[in-house]
Amino acid sequence: MLVSPGDTQPGQLLARVLGELRALEKHDAASFRAVRRRVSAEIATMDAAAVFDLAEGLVQAGFAWEGWEFINAHQAAFAELTRTRLEDLGECIDTWGQADAFATVLVGPAWREGLISDADVDGWARSPDRWWRRIALVSTTVLNTRSRWGRGDTQRTLAVVGILINDRDDTVIKAVSWALRCLVPWDPRAVRAFLESHETELAARVKREVRTKLETGLKSRRRSVHSTELPT
Repeated sequence: MLVSPGDTQPGQLLARVLGELRALEKHDAASFRAVRRRVSAEIATMDAAAVFDLAEGLVQAGFAWEGWEFINAHQAAFAELTRTRLEDLGECIDTWGQADAFATVLVGPAWREGLISDADVDGWARSPDRWWRRIALVSTTVLNTRSRWGRGDTQRTLAVVGILINDRDDTVIKAVSWALRCLVPWDPRAVRAFLESHETELAARVKREVRTKLETGLKSRRRSVHSTELPT
């Protein structure tokens, strides 16, 4: 199947992409991404509006991650991301996997490139919705991951973590740990100082995992191959 820039009638491009995604023999990330990359190359000259229509249709059809990736890969569409548009695209999110994909594919990159503000992310960190709170935290990992063109950002990372330091929702606690661990390679001194300053506020899991990262470079200590201790 070839998708050409002429396929601009409402629903036509979406129907073709959905048909190919659903026809895949293996429904895994590699197979989905192969389709996405090829189609992205074919629609590179399309208007941003057509790409947003495609992405929104894929989200509604249950292919949210693929839809978000089409926006990330299209220069004009990505450049038009705003807080309102992101909130519309992410309103379907109801799992940690979706939240993490949305944060790393769209929100974090948009923040890194200045398309949304610190105030936007701080607002999501204060949301009553657990998934938007997690999205705010996971977005900081993009700022601190070299493979995602992160350059390290202590100030913004610790600002978001500080907002959620007392949150005891399990999915948020895990994201606090992730955010701090991603900052360790860039600024271990700041992370260590943050742990010491907030010893009584941070969840035990966060302190354990982040200290292990500081000491070993790993999330958790490796068990001896001779250990009889059961995994937890």
